[in-house]
Parts: sequence; structure tokens; C-alpha cells
Amino acid sequence: MQEHSYQALARAILDGHTVYRVTALDGAQIGEGWNIIDQAPALDAKEDITACRPPFVCTSRQTGARLLCEALRQQKVLLVCGGGHVSVPVAKLGKLLGYRVLVADDRPEFADPARFPEADAVLCREFCDLLAGLDWDALPDLSVVIVTRGHAADTVCLREALRHPCTYIGMIGSARKNRAVFDLLRGEGVTEAQLEAVHAPIGLAIGAETPEEIAVAIAAELIDTRRGCANAGLSAAMLDALATGQTGIMATVVRKQGSAPRGVGARMFFPDGGHKLGTVGGGLAEYEVCQTAERLGRTRTPCLLTFDMKNGEAGRSGMICGGEIDVLFEVVG
Repeated sequence: MQEHSYQALARAILDGHTVYRVTALDGAQIGEGWNIIDQAPALDAKEDITACRPPFVCTSRQTGARLLCEALRQQKVLLVCGGGHVSVPVAKLGKLLGYRVLVADDRPEFADPARFPEADAVLCREFCDLLAGLDWDALPDLSVVIVTRGHAADTVCLREALRHPCTYIGMIGSARKNRAVFDLLRGEGVTEAQLEAVHAPIGLAIGAETPEEIAVAIAAELIDTRRGCANAGLSAAMLDALATGQTGIMATVVRKQGSAPRGVGARMFFPDGGHKLGTVGGGLAEYEVCQTAERLGRTRTPCLLTFDMKNGEAGRSGMICGGEIDVLFEVVG
């Protein structure tokens, strides 16, 4: 198996690595990808890409080909500290948003898997021991939602979370309680920069009052915080299929214009002889992507196509607002 194959990429991701993938979008090497493990590639690009966050497209100074540059890693993880009333809808929404959801509480009656059927794991132990024993390095894209029953447990959870790089940390509570927690941690040497990164009070300010409304506010803040955040365009199902050697056609959005539903890096995988995985946004564009993938499954030829949703039947019928996407079709295996 070639080291730059999707199968090798999937195995590296499942082993806990971040894989930087560079894929040629045109020229003689269209559809060819290169995997660089745990180290961002040094690209000789015509553009200034020093401030770019993957995924992005640049032009090779050497070949003139456009390159799609991505950072791919395991599924994002949501750790919910606390198993109370707010945690239940937070876990549900987290799963809907594509997170691997972990729920932790020190009380057996609240750390009950029956309360959290959507969670991937429900952990029960004293917060201090539980979080100290967590393999944080195996969770490179981790968001922590702290919604415990009180001041003391919140402090324990926040103290430990701040010791590790996290995509998001949020803590529920009144401004007065949060100030008290922050003052305590300042006295322990936690910096202002670390505290400023904590979302407290948690959630976007939408006037939420019920547990369900608070969960929506938290979920909205998770989405807002992750805007532009590099993350795998490969779902858990795709990774599993690829890691076991599945072949087929991979369709990846490499350009979005207008109000197209999904952005650069969105993927669909069409396994040979299997059911499609993922989505590029639904509607007529996705239908046309599926039709193209079916055809390419026979010809095995990579290509880059534009799907214009502003014109034609979709535009006339008012099915969508409009927009345009470029989709790269790669042969896997």
C-alpha cells in the first residue's frame, strides 16, 4: 500500500496522528495526494500562506498546479464535565454536531449510561482522579464543557483543562461564581491569557433559561468557536472503511462560492460495492456528485468539476439560494 494512499492516511489518523495532506487539483498529477504526518508541510507557494489555516488552496511555485492543503485528524471530542440537567441536551446536541461525546460525573446516579444514550462513554470517578488519568494527548481536538453541580468541582475541572491544549473550554455559572474560580486559579499561577480563553459564562447570549435552551446556546458557541478550525473531513465511518483497505471514489469540495451549503474539505466517499458515506450538502448538487462518482467508479479517472447551483432547474425552482462548488474526484485504491 502506498504511503500516500487514503488507506495509509486513515490508519495514521486512527493511530492518533495529525496528517497534513497536500493534493494536486490540476495538471498531470491531478488527484494525487501526499501525506505528511505530525508536521505541517513547507510549501513553495506563489501566495503568502503564512497566516493560512487548513483547509486552503494555494498554487505551487514549482509546477503551477493548485494544491489543496488540509490538516486531518481524528473525530473532534466533546468532554462534558457534569451529568446534570444541562448535560443531557448538551450530549445530544454534541452528537448531532459530529463530536465523540464523553460525559463525566463523580456521582453514580448521574454518571448513568441510561441518562446519556448518545454518549460514546460515560465515566464515573472523582473529577480530580478522572481528569488526571485522562489521556489528553490522544484527544488533539478536544472541547470541554464544564457544567458540574458547584464551585468546587468546577474549579477542579477547569484547573485540569487549562493544563492541556483545548479547542474550546466553557464553564457554566454566574459572573460572581466565575470570578471566584478565576481568582483562585490566578493565585495558583494561571495566567490572564489562559483565563481569557475560557468561555464563562458559557454559551452565546441568546437569553437561554431552560436546560435545553442553555444547551443550544452552548452548541452555538461551539460552532462559532470552531469557525475556520482545521478538522477532519473524514468521518469515523470513512476512516474505518479506508483503514480496512476499502477502495472507491472520494469526492471533496475544494472551492465554495456564494451560499453553497458546505465548505472546503467536505467529503463524500463512494466505496466500491458499498453505500456512500458523508455529504457535500445535499440537494441537486449532491445528486449530481453522486451521478458523477458512479460514472467515475467505472472509468477510474480523477477530475475536478464545477457544480453551479445558481442556474438551471435548481435556480428556477427556488430549491436553493444559489452558489457554486468545485469538487475533486479522486480514485481510492
